[in-house]
Amino acid sequence: MPHTLTASQREELKALLLAHRSELLVQIAQKRENLAPPSADEGGVVQRNVAREVEQALTDIEAADLQRIDHALKTMEDGSYGQCAECGCQIPFERLKIEPQTQHCVACKSRWEQQHHKAH
Repeated sequence: MPHTLTASQREELKALLLAHRSELLVQIAQKRENLAPPSADEGGVVQRNVAREVEQALTDIEAADLQRIDHALKTMEDGSYGQCAECGCQIPFERLKIEPQTQHCVACKSRWEQQHHKAH
C-alpha cells in the first residue's frame, strides 16, 4: 500500500514522537526515584505502599507507551509507519497527529476495544 504521508508530515510526526519520548523518559526516571524503598524511620507504611503500587502501575503504562513510540520510530525508518497493523490501511494524518505512536486505524482499534470490553 503506498505511503500517503508527505515528507513534512512525517517530520512533524517524528518531532512529536521524539518530544513525547523525552517527556516519558523524564517521567519514568522521576517515578522510579519515588519508588525507592522507604527508610525504616518513616511512618504511614500502608499509605506509602499503596502510593508505590500506583506509581509502579503508572510507570509500567509509560514504559509500554515508550515501547510504542520506539516501534513507531522504527517503522518510520523502514517505511511502514502509518499503516494499520491489523488491516494494513493507511492511518489518516489527523489520527497520527493526535496519537503518533498508534499502530491501528480507528475501525480496528474500536473493534479491539469492543472485543476486549466484552471479554471483561
